[in-house]
Amino acid sequence: MKVTFIYPDLVPHLHKWPGYFYMGIGLLSSVLKQAGHQTSLIHITQPIRQSDFIKRIRDEEPNLIGISSTSHMFPLVKKLASWLIEAKIEIPTICGGIHPTVAPEESIGTEGIDMICRGEGEAPLLELCQKMENKEDFSNIHNLWIRRDGTIVRNILRPLLEDLDLLPFPDRSIFSYPNLFNEREGQGSFLVGRGCPNNCTYCSNHLLRKILGSEGKPVRFRSVDNLLREIKQVREQYPFINTLIFDDDILFLYRKWSEEFAEKYRREINLPFACAIRPDMTDIVVVNLLKKAGCFFIKFGLESGNEEIRYKVLNRRMTNEQIIKAVTLCKETGLTTHTYNMVGIPYETPNTILDTIKLNAKLIVDRIWVSIYQPYPGTKLAELCKEKHFWGAKDLERDFFSSSILNLDTISPSKILMFRDYFRVLVWYYRMLQKLPAEISKIFIRYSDKILSFDLTSKVLNLIYLPLNYLHKRLLVPTFKIHVVQCKVVHNLRKSNNHRTELHDVRQ
Repeated sequence: MKVTFIYPDLVPHLHKWPGYFYMGIGLLSSVLKQAGHQTSLIHITQPIRQSDFIKRIRDEEPNLIGISSTSHMFPLVKKLASWLIEAKIEIPTICGGIHPTVAPEESIGTEGIDMICRGEGEAPLLELCQKMENKEDFSNIHNLWIRRDGTIVRNILRPLLEDLDLLPFPDRSIFSYPNLFNEREGQGSFLVGRGCPNNCTYCSNHLLRKILGSEGKPVRFRSVDNLLREIKQVREQYPFINTLIFDDDILFLYRKWSEEFAEKYRREINLPFACAIRPDMTDIVVVNLLKKAGCFFIKFGLESGNEEIRYKVLNRRMTNEQIIKAVTLCKETGLTTHTYNMVGIPYETPNTILDTIKLNAKLIVDRIWVSIYQPYPGTKLAELCKEKHFWGAKDLERDFFSSSILNLDTISPSKILMFRDYFRVLVWYYRMLQKLPAEISKIFIRYSDKILSFDLTSKVLNLIYLPLNYLHKRLLVPTFKIHVVQCKVVHNLRKSNNHRTELHDVRQ
C-alpha cells in the first residue's frame, strides 16, 4: 500500500523558502516503510497551482492521502481538499497534526477530508493502512475520527507511547533533505522527547496534556544511547551535517539525563549544537553541562519583558532578574544567546512592549526573534481573547510576519506592526541610550518612550519600513552568519588542539 503525505510549509514573504524537516512525517514514513508500505511526500514550500497539485497526486497514484497541518496552514489545507473534490480524486484522505488534535470538529467538518487523527499518529496510521490493505473495517481505530455515510465516528484516544526508543528513526529521505532550510547550512535537526511540563497560556502544550491525558507524565524522553545512534546514522548518510539543532522546548530538563548526555555526546559525537532552555532553570551547573557537551548556541523564551504581562497573561513565572542572570551566565561561559519575543499580547500597551525592548537591550544578546502573538485554538489565552471579544472570526495568518488579528483597546494594530518591524533597531537604540550617563540616559529614554507611543510615529515608520528592512537583510543578517561561523571555528579548534580558547577571543 502507498501513502502520499502532503505537508504545507509556506512562508509567503520568502519566495525561495525551501522548507523545514518535519519530524512527524519522517516518523510516520519510517513506521510505514518498516511494515512494508510505500510512502512519498508533496512538500509545499511555494504557492502551488491547482492543476500542478492534482497532477502530482495522480502521478503518485497513492492508496491514501495523508495531510499534516498546523493551525496556520489549515486554510490552505481546506483549499487543497476542495481541489481534490473538484478533480474527483476518489482517494481516502486523512488529516493529522496539531490542528486536527486541538480543533477536531472543524477539521473533520472540512469537505474533502474523510478522516482525522488526533494525537500520536504512528500506531493508528499503521493500523489503518493494514486494515485498508486487507479490506477490513477500519471504523473503530482509536485516535481516528471517520466520516462515513453522513455520520462521524469519533473513536477514543489510545494511551500515549511511553518508550520512545521503540520508534524507528525518522525517514529523512522522503524530504529533499540536503536542500532544506537548516540542512543546506549543514545543520541537522533532532528531537529528544515529547511534551512540556509548563503551563504557558499562549502555547498548546497545556492543551495537549489535557486532550491526550499526559498530565501524569507530561514529558517523555528517548534514552541518550538511542539518540546518539540516530545522530551517527544521519551523519553517515549525510556527511555534510556538521552542526546539530535540538528542537525540544527544554533540552536539559532532567539532570540525570543531562549529565549522561553531556558525557556521552562529547565523547561519541563532539559536534557543536544549539538548544533551548528556560531562564528559571538555568544555573551554573546546567550551563557548565551544556558547555561540556559542546553547546554553542542557547535559545531563551523571553516573550515579554514586562513582569506583569509575563506572570498574569502568559503564566511564565520568572523574574527579570532570573532572565538577566541566566543570559549573563551563558555569555560569561562563551555561549551565543538568542531570545524569542512576542508583541501584540492581550492587555499589552506601547510601554509594556518597550519593557521587552529595553530588557533585550540590557541583556545584549547575540540574536533576537520577534513575532506577533497568535491565538492558537483551544489555548487558555486564545479562549480569553474570544471571551473578551479581542479575536474576531478571522483565521490565523499563514505566518508570523503578518499583522495582528486581534482588536485590542490598549494598542492599535499599526503600533503592534511598528514595534514588530523595528524591534531590533529599537533594541540597538535603547542599548545606546543605556550607555549614556545615568541622568542624561533617563531623559532621553523618557522622551523616546513618549515619541514611540504617538500614533503618528507608527504611521510614519510603517511607511519607511521596506527600505530599512532591505538594509537590515543586507547588513545585519550576513553579520550574524559570520558570527555563527566563528563559533564553529572555535569549536573545531578546541576539538583538534584540545585547548580552551574562548569565543570572545576569536571575536577580538
